Amino acid sequence: MNDPRLLSLDSSAKWRVPGRGSWYADARFATAAHATRDPRALAALLRGAGIALAGASVLDVGCGTGRLRAPLHELGAVWHGLDASREMLGSGAADPRRVQGELAALPFADSAFDLVVCCRVLHHLRDPHQLERAASELLRVARLGVACSFWDSASWPQLRRRLGLKRDEGPAGRVARPRAELARAFALSGGRVARFRARPRWLDQQTFAWIEKEHHA
Repeated sequence: MNDPRLLSLDSSAKWRVPGRGSWYADARFATAAHATRDPRALAALLRGAGIALAGASVLDVGCGTGRLRAPLHELGAVWHGLDASREMLGSGAADPRRVQGELAALPFADSAFDLVVCCRVLHHLRDPHQLERAASELLRVARLGVACSFWDSASWPQLRRRLGLKRDEGPAGRVARPRAELARAFALSGGRVARFRARPRWLDQQTFAWIEKEHHA
């Protein structure tokens, strides 16, 4: 649990800078196209996997300012959020459904939620051990499975980066990985990738995956 290779969502100082939460809430997804992209992709992924959200308890890991709360609520889900950064939680930290905590050690019982959502988090995990630990914890607290996003190394933006046509973020930047690597990380903890969903690969490196938890209750 204390292995330094394991993820702390609070490990990146940029999420703790004063004002970062308000910027993320007001500017990062300011346009309608940006604000609705992830909710639409998530809803389509779950719909395609036959997962009904009506009445389902959902844990949003790396919830930040809670931007997925309203879209999930509209689909009938009972939303709960977790983030390591109090700055990102902002005034929402007083909400009993928002918890400050670490992905490496989620403060919830096994199968505490019907499903877990983890959006725009896994591409920050450069070490494979971090990804494996994250997969283990996400699956542990989910009854049915995990819906997550990651950066696909087979996407056109990543090919442009390898060709030197797009700036590389360097050793401390975000990381793209093969779909097979993501699948292996979850398989180690009893998860099976049942479905991927992505925009055309030449447009977007972000891909969503639905991972079923084997032998769920």
